[in-house]
Amino acid sequence: MIKYKKICIVLFGLIALLVVWLYINHSVKAAKIENPSVWVSAVKVKPSQLERKITAVGTLFTRSVEITPEVAGHINAILFQDGVEVKAEMPLFKFEDAIYQSKYELAQAKFSYSKNKYERIKILSTKGIVSKQALDEAEAEYKEKKADADESRVMLSKIKLTAPFDGILSRSKVNIGEFVTIGQSLVTLTDTTHLRVEYHVPETFLRYIKPGQPVQITTPAFPNKKFFGKVAYIAPTLNSDNRSLSLYAEIENPKHELLSGMFVNVEHSLGNSEHILLIPARSLVPGLEGEQVFKIVDRKAQPVPVEVGTRLAAEIQIVKGLSANDIVITDGQLKVKKGLPVEFKLEDRTS
Repeated sequence: MIKYKKICIVLFGLIALLVVWLYINHSVKAAKIENPSVWVSAVKVKPSQLERKITAVGTLFTRSVEITPEVAGHINAILFQDGVEVKAEMPLFKFEDAIYQSKYELAQAKFSYSKNKYERIKILSTKGIVSKQALDEAEAEYKEKKADADESRVMLSKIKLTAPFDGILSRSKVNIGEFVTIGQSLVTLTDTTHLRVEYHVPETFLRYIKPGQPVQITTPAFPNKKFFGKVAYIAPTLNSDNRSLSLYAEIENPKHELLSGMFVNVEHSLGNSEHILLIPARSLVPGLEGEQVFKIVDRKAQPVPVEVGTRLAAEIQIVKGLSANDIVITDGQLKVKKGLPVEFKLEDRTS
């Protein structure tokens, strides 16, 4: 009987231990089922530099000048073909020069006579043969004739018009033998190798803009090509109508591809910003109180509200909420919640 009781006690003890073991094992499994670890992709937040740029729409302008005479007369020769490219100092027009040539020769003759006369009187004056008044009159006449000779020489040089700079000529506006007046437009010379693009930017960028900053432009006429230049002019005042700042950049156009009057897209580089925090844009998760990200802390997901700044194509600036070296989930946010254990793989990321 006593032996039977001992056996029963042992059996009851084993049954109790089995029940306790089953309960603990069930609790552990339930806990594992309730909070399983999930795999996610993540990045480490690193300081980066952001290139600040302004985009605008601009208009191209060329340097051009109307070739006009400073003397009146008949056109004796047109020394170019319409639409050709010319170099600086190349002759363009020549006037009938008979009148100006004769005036020049007469002025030179009078100048030579007055000069010789003045030199003779000057010698006689040193000997006391002529008066001081006669010397002064001869000197005055000499200077007057010299001025007349210089003027006639200048006028003679003006009967041949030359190109003031390299460029392309328009059609001639006059014909050989035609009488033209002072200031009349004869032809237009345009420099198409050096253009300027005029555009406007908001006043908020005023403190960042400096002469010499790089600019690049694009146009639908050449969709796969960029043209480069530098800021050459910044207006001293804002436009009163829209509070924008006017400026222009000089653009190189060596192949004459761009034309004056074209609308172009302008990208004005302001240089790099100070170090900022950038994360992949896909890391952001919309929340009830704004945007947030999931940060991994002690291998658990923690939602963190963030304040965003500049938005780029694939990245976004974080102004507040994260620090350098924080680990942020980039893929798998929909599978996690606050405090959920996670396993993660860091993505390769260019800093």
